[in-house]
Amino acid sequence: MAGYQYLKGNPRPHRFIVKRKGHRTLTKAFVIKDDGERWAREQERSIDLTGIPIGIDKLADTPVEAIVDRYLNEITPTKTNESETYTLERFKVFAKGKSLASFAREDAYAYRAKRLRDTWRGPQGNWKTAKPIKASTVKREMVVLHHVFETAREQWGYDNLTNPFAGKVNRIKGSKRQRSRRLEEGELERLIEACKKCLGLNRTYIPLAIYLTVETGMRLDEIFNLTWEDLDVVNRRIEIRKSKTDHVSEYDGRTIVMSVRAMLHASRLPHQLKAIHGEFSVQPSDAVFPMTKDAFEQAFDDVLTRAKITADKRGERLQFRDLRREANSRFDQMLTVAECELMLGHKGNGTNAIYRTAALKLIQDKLDEYHLGKTLAQVEAEREPLTFEGQLVWVTNSPEGRVISFPAIDASNEIKTKRKANAAE
Repeated sequence: MAGYQYLKGNPRPHRFIVKRKGHRTLTKAFVIKDDGERWAREQERSIDLTGIPIGIDKLADTPVEAIVDRYLNEITPTKTNESETYTLERFKVFAKGKSLASFAREDAYAYRAKRLRDTWRGPQGNWKTAKPIKASTVKREMVVLHHVFETAREQWGYDNLTNPFAGKVNRIKGSKRQRSRRLEEGELERLIEACKKCLGLNRTYIPLAIYLTVETGMRLDEIFNLTWEDLDVVNRRIEIRKSKTDHVSEYDGRTIVMSVRAMLHASRLPHQLKAIHGEFSVQPSDAVFPMTKDAFEQAFDDVLTRAKITADKRGERLQFRDLRREANSRFDQMLTVAECELMLGHKGNGTNAIYRTAALKLIQDKLDEYHLGKTLAQVEAEREPLTFEGQLVWVTNSPEGRVISFPAIDASNEIKTKRKANAAE
């Protein structure tokens, strides 16, 4: 039963108090007593229907690590950003020994200040290359931590939990600055030339990744999630099964167009694997890039050094993610907004699923005209030779396939055969 107090001389003299064990106390004052009684009954009925949330005492007994671990197990696997795991594991060390009741806003500010003082030593942990953590990086981490506490409040029953990362703690001076670095004139050619000095199959993997990003706009995470069955060299399609923005889209992943250059690099990879190993034998589910992202980033950094690509006028040195910005800039010149969204996987995604096949064909023709001056279908019909990196690649309109200089068709057919056999089992 709700408590009642009469406040003599107060313009709202009728004060009602709703108390339930494990629930925060609710109070409200009214001018008319009947209105207060109705309000109190509604609050008690709401508590009865929704149940008693986790109380303050329970929050005091629950360590911060508990909700972070649950988030790592349930929410993080649905995303593609591996850095989120590092962010949360780092935060667990800072919050060790603190409960959900004792971790307050001042602790959130203290963690923010600590991260702004930290330095980044590069993927190899070299102190000589140490530099301060950027404000934009800390802002992204604050957003992740804010979501951890909000998820606990909204989905896991911690109604009485206060989110210490809400509000001004997320406002960090300088965090809204965005990179504007893109390829300058001649830099792409220098990158590809520098790739020729890579060791082993990196001579193929690095330029393939570069062309996949520059000409299709794929993210590095999406590239490393590619399997052999995701590459359709014959029809020039790439199936991206898991994307960064899947959680805000109506569907998982997306299908994009493989440009001519990306197609030719992808079709050359089976040939090089066969030359090195004596055979081309992969399973459809095998990763196209059999290396870690750290190893790839180190190899790409070496390519930048050999290509003598320095910082631009703003002091920004080229990074692999800048190649996606280059792709976006190129798409702006030849594609519509909806087509750009489809290729880049932006969450707006103005292209409806029923029109996606037609859109991909249109995008493919536009990309061909950008690189070749005409569509590849026109090149096939005219039986013109196609030059690729100084080599003559003959293109035919034969129904068996297009590129006959590289064993792309055989490789694709072998992968499709294995996929059907696995499905049958």
